[in-house]
Amino acid sequence: RNITSRAFAVVASALGIPALLPFLKAVCASRKSWQARHTGIKVVQQVAVLMGCAILPYLRELVDCVSHGLVDEQQKVRTITALTVAALAEAAYPYGIESFDPIIRPLWKGGKEHYGKGLAAFLKAIGFVIPLMEEKFASHYTRIVIPILLREVH
Repeated sequence: RNITSRAFAVVASALGIPALLPFLKAVCASRKSWQARHTGIKVVQQVAVLMGCAILPYLRELVDCVSHGLVDEQQKVRTITALTVAALAEAAYPYGIESFDPIIRPLWKGGKEHYGKGLAAFLKAIGFVIPLMEEKFASHYTRIVIPILLREVH
């Protein structure tokens, strides 16, 4: 899945993200195979890593593409989705908070419910989304996440 996702990211950079969006939407929403969903979401992650701020015009579509993965029944899909959200937020910094609005609640819910690697992925995503926010919202959400961090450190 790693090699496949990196290859598709190279194809996306060559052909352009719009050429791959219909395919990515279909694969990320696959009901037949969690591995297909995982790979599709990982492709989005690799596109964000490879293309950086060039994803900004397509950020909303990419976030929508992976958003359902935050509540997937498979732990591995939820984890890769959170890591993908982190990569998208990192690539978009300091812009694009509006694109992340639909996934703010599932991110916080995941941060409160998960543990281990899953929690680490959700905290990483939260950590990259918070700097995109206006100061008062960033302060509010930081206050919410600190108890979770303290619980895990102690």
